[in-house]
Amino acid sequence: MPISLEQARAAKESAKALLAALPGVVGVGITKVGEDYALKVNLREPLPPGVWAPERIGDVPVRVEVVGRITKRG
Repeated sequence: MPISLEQARAAKESAKALLAALPGVVGVGITKVGEDYALKVNLREPLPPGVWAPERIGDVPVRVEVVGRITKRG
């Protein structure tokens, strides 16, 4: 069954605290994976050994990407 945008939004709201507790998280968003939606966790650097992001929050898959440091443009 496809994951809808509404399902991803609901998962994001319920998972913000859990995902933000991971070290180096600079953002949590929603991304498209094929025809489905998923949560995307942006990291400043790779997670340390032994620390893992969940593969799914409810039915919604979680994708992790190391994006580096986020700085404000000005």
